[in-house]
Amino acid sequence: MSTAYPHYQRPCCWPDPAFDGAVKPALTGHQHFDAIIIGAGYTGLAIARRLAERQPNYRIAVLEAEQVGSGSPGRNSGFALEAALSAPSTAQAQQLHTLYQRAHTQLITAAGLSDTNTQPVFKAAATSRGERYIKQLERFMVASGQSAELLDAAALAQITGSTYYCSGLLLPGNRLLNPVRTIRAVAQTLPANVTLYENSAALELEQHASRWVVRTASAMAEAPRLFLANNAFIKGLGYGASRSVTIYTYAGLTPILSDTERAQINQRGEWGLLPAHRLGTTFRSTQDGRLLVRGMYGYEQEGGDEVEQILLRSLHSRYPELEGAQQLAHWWGGTTSLTANGAPLWGELRPGLFASVGCNGVGLVKGWMLGGALADLATGAATIPVHELFGQPSWMPPEPFRQLGFLAVSTLEKQLAGGEI
Repeated sequence: MSTAYPHYQRPCCWPDPAFDGAVKPALTGHQHFDAIIIGAGYTGLAIARRLAERQPNYRIAVLEAEQVGSGSPGRNSGFALEAALSAPSTAQAQQLHTLYQRAHTQLITAAGLSDTNTQPVFKAAATSRGERYIKQLERFMVASGQSAELLDAAALAQITGSTYYCSGLLLPGNRLLNPVRTIRAVAQTLPANVTLYENSAALELEQHASRWVVRTASAMAEAPRLFLANNAFIKGLGYGASRSVTIYTYAGLTPILSDTERAQINQRGEWGLLPAHRLGTTFRSTQDGRLLVRGMYGYEQEGGDEVEQILLRSLHSRYPELEGAQQLAHWWGGTTSLTANGAPLWGELRPGLFASVGCNGVGLVKGWMLGGALADLATGAATIPVHELFGQPSWMPPEPFRQLGFLAVSTLEKQLAGGEI
């Protein structure tokens, strides 16, 4: 089985009433382009849009392994974050925040969304260790010129309907999206010189002189410029194996809460909660009245039915009123690409071969920003200082040492996370 494209066990079940089921044609024959982009996620579509803007005479192809939205770009929790929550210095955080704000605006404009944002997005802590992190983060946000507001347990309970959390930090300017609907909306507004091919998984790359050849199951495409925006699946095409690992995470949606259930937990409106620890559990409510729970990490392979029970335990620990009655209507896995030090694998890897992968779990706005910047780099335009802001991805040891290291670190981090999971 190829690892160059997804083989998810379960479909992503974000509701998208606007989707009419139409599918773009697959790549056929042997075609020639000026540029080929592998992956129609937020990064890939940002590359396509910026490239078309810079080079309106280019013929550009975007190859998507499945349907747009069915892979990782549609399987996340839908947080569009413009807050820079970490950086080597407050000055760099301030610079990143400005860049994220610009990318956020570009993304919602491309998706045809309103720029009005009223949903509260916040970090929340359930442990004393988490509380210390929240206070430290608040000082960092203020020092870097970013808006943030401390929340106490009563404020968090009023927003979420759960008394599980003891403190939090409101992060204005961030947004909740339906990720499937958003990425499909962006795909519908691509420039005229960009052609999207669905169900066209790239299986093999070859370099012939100054041109790159991409082979799918039944077709071939070639171009002098090739862009890899397939994140966790870059290794299946022969790149990034010594710099990144593939991590599976999981999300579940409850059925639409009944009026009785809403009353039990005092649930109201849309909100998004990010955990105080990186291995903690993410929660949000949805526009159609569900709760989403996201958590658990698997190394290089997708988990089985046990995942649902783990997600349910996290849900019921926050909302014991729902235990016994509330199950998950849907749950699914998705992938992300992690590097050891959090730096993306970004830039020109070989002549004519460009990549932007390794989002490290912060995908929508950051991926959009890095995709646009990569197109700038490829066309010789001024671009943002990606390596100065994020660094270069560090080397990872080969297997089995890599997996042993991951398991050791994740075991320790789970112990530190405690009740945040």
